Amino acid sequence: MVVLEALNALAGDCLLLRYPGPDGKERLWIVDGGPRRDAGKGINVWSDVLLPRLKEINPNPRLPVALGMVSHIDDDHINGIQKLTDKLRGATAVNPADVEFARFWFNSFDKLVGPPPAGAAVDASPASLQSLVAPKNLPGVDDEHATMVMQSVAQGNALASDLRALHLEGNKPVNGFVSAKPGQKKYKIEGADVTVLGPVQRRLDKLREEWAKALKKTTKEARQAALQELFVPKSKEDKSVPNLSSIVVLVETDGRRLLLTGDAHGDDIVEAWKELGLGNQPAKLDLVKMPHHGSIRNCTKPFVEFFVADHYVFSADGKHDNPDAPTVEAVVKFHGARPMTVHFTNDDVAWSKAYELEKGGEKVRNLKELIAELHAAYPGPWHDNFRKAADKSVVVTLP
Repeated sequence: MVVLEALNALAGDCLLLRYPGPDGKERLWIVDGGPRRDAGKGINVWSDVLLPRLKEINPNPRLPVALGMVSHIDDDHINGIQKLTDKLRGATAVNPADVEFARFWFNSFDKLVGPPPAGAAVDASPASLQSLVAPKNLPGVDDEHATMVMQSVAQGNALASDLRALHLEGNKPVNGFVSAKPGQKKYKIEGADVTVLGPVQRRLDKLREEWAKALKKTTKEARQAALQELFVPKSKEDKSVPNLSSIVVLVETDGRRLLLTGDAHGDDIVEAWKELGLGNQPAKLDLVKMPHHGSIRNCTKPFVEFFVADHYVFSADGKHDNPDAPTVEAVVKFHGARPMTVHFTNDDVAWSKAYELEKGGEKVRNLKELIAELHAAYPGPWHDNFRKAADKSVVVTLP
């Protein structure tokens, strides 16, 4: 039996994957760790959700974890994991480690962008970047989001330092930068076959090219504008360095196939699938974790159409209007005529503007209203599943 838990990570991602290993004993992955505390909601994902859930799974210290993974540097994915590795680094006999990672996958920021180019006008340290991409310099951009993105660079450096201290660096058994490469093999992780679908090399090459150009701008104002567009772009298509560097994996275990997407762009995932020779026709999967919390900028029509799953998981709480209503309707529109389920980590999602359904034209302001209208507009054997308020996660069981 394979179980995917999407914990209540507020606006972020925090996933637990459990499956039988070769010896029949359960294996556990921790993928992403959610954001820092949300004072408005009174929840700290690390201390109130992730750590208590791990203790429910096994109350004893040193819970074995077959794979830890941070999909990319962004506070809503990295914070809880970095809290965990920091605690592990300081573990003692009196204060033992909560978990024990067998291996860890993380592409650090310096490995992502490479060394500063020759002729760069500034260095690429977090402090330098913070001064160039400061909230006051971001007209028209969510200041909180900008701050979180920039702080995540420092969080990534801290995580990389923790992993070195814990002898978990290197992304074993990849043994290098985790990315999609033509002709790559499947990596075996204690009973699971893993195919890396992102980040794709052409996207990395483009990001590094734009990064080098930004750092070589001769005036601070020009560097600010270029780096702002790289980190927190205002365009309708997601082009941010952190999101498009997301590690994306296809996990095959116990006869099941799950696609874990981070905040990657949907079109990149489809293209990687085809380029890696996995097939040109729509792919049948058991579960898809929707990219970037269901953002319409990442969950494109080609992505939604191509991946035909029994379960679609949305990890979001309404922040930044995620999951976007058009994304949810698209999943139901393309797949609701067959048995499938859409899962949500939070049901108290309300949008800043009313959404008018493509079919039927009904206007809705929140997720519960949308689901009710979608059942009326697209009658069929599809289901919805919301995390219950008393639960730490929405659970998908694949028997």
